[in-house]
Amino acid sequence: MKLASFDIEIASVVPENVPDWSKVQGLGISCAAIALTDTDEVQVWDDKPRFAKQKSVDLVKRLMELRDQGYMLITWNGCSFDFRVLAEESGLSQQCGQLALNHVDMMLMVTFTKGWYLSLQAALKGADLSGKLMTVQLSDGSEIHDMEGSKAPELWAAGEYEAVIAYLKEDVVQLLKLAQSADRRGRINWTSRSGNPQQVRFSKLMTVTECFSIPEPDTSWMSDPPTREQFVEWIE
Repeated sequence: MKLASFDIEIASVVPENVPDWSKVQGLGISCAAIALTDTDEVQVWDDKPRFAKQKSVDLVKRLMELRDQGYMLITWNGCSFDFRVLAEESGLSQQCGQLALNHVDMMLMVTFTKGWYLSLQAALKGADLSGKLMTVQLSDGSEIHDMEGSKAPELWAAGEYEAVIAYLKEDVVQLLKLAQSADRRGRINWTSRSGNPQQVRFSKLMTVTECFSIPEPDTSWMSDPPTREQFVEWIE
């Protein structure tokens, strides 16, 4: 199977008191990356200070091209976030909605089965992969050792483009490796916060549309469980 992992970094700094980025409008895109199973080269799109509309349109067209070439698009929480932002920035809402519904959002395979969110880092560790890039070097030679996505907009605004792109590129590389591992083993593994091993088993990587056929778990014990509708409510 030909796979293409996809991720974006947003341009706007999100206030710390906003827990759900998927509800925020006008986030913009600073850079995006795609990793393919049949090449070691990571494709990167970037613009300063943020994507112009045409850059976003070009990215949508590239994703559609990959789909038409037989690649299965892979994201982690891309259905409600990356594709939503890209739809807003490109104006191609219908095209992005179809891409979202027919791609593999690996987080949804877990969330729709278990009823809770799972971080990409937890899944990477569960697959014995090296994980997200935690240390990035800045232009003055100093290093940040606790890099995460929320820091990317501020670093981009400060002109630390190479650091942000390095972080993004490793994200799509690790996500691609995770998808290959999960496809081969038929499961996603992780360790809970209490230290217990967890897993979700499946017969194949499932598209977002296919995930809606997963039996709904019992979330009555949760105070504010995610609903399935919230991941796709932006799609026409």
